[in-house]
Amino acid sequence: MSHTWVALVEERPSDATAAAAVEEGGRQVGFLAAWRRRAKPRRGALRADSSLVDPNGAPAWASVVLVPAGVRLPFDDLAVQQARRRVLAEPPPDAVSALLRDASHFDGSITVRRGAGAPMRLRDDPFARIFPARVLEVGPGLLGTTRPAVGPVIERYGSANPWPGARFEGQGQ
Repeated sequence: MSHTWVALVEERPSDATAAAAVEEGGRQVGFLAAWRRRAKPRRGALRADSSLVDPNGAPAWASVVLVPAGVRLPFDDLAVQQARRRVLAEPPPDAVSALLRDASHFDGSITVRRGAGAPMRLRDDPFARIFPARVLEVGPGLLGTTRPAVGPVIERYGSANPWPGARFEGQGQ
């Protein structure tokens, strides 16, 4: 089984499946990179839904929420469940993925928007109510557009797959 890993890194990694320059507040802060492989590519990388990554993806804005070091938040925590409900209830983002280290803890999220007003719309990222978000401008070549997330928001068999995976393992790509 292969996973998709993402990480914010200082230099563009040569071994990444895709990577894009990232700006925050008008200054470059590194690269957002993704790897499609089984083994974790580097410290700090987190698993994401594979449909988030598109090496031909257009530039986008992304709200990136990361759980602070040393904090372990169960994926079924009410705050995480409420954020997922809000994602389902609102107009869908261009892409969204939970970020995971293991099968049972929420370690962050990425919410992607494009178009006029995207940075302003990301200021109300449901996951940013759990932990602070960084709103980043991501260059081309990394972020795709995913199908709207599925619901209802309950845990499902295969929870080792980052939400909003729309299918269970073995149902094709």
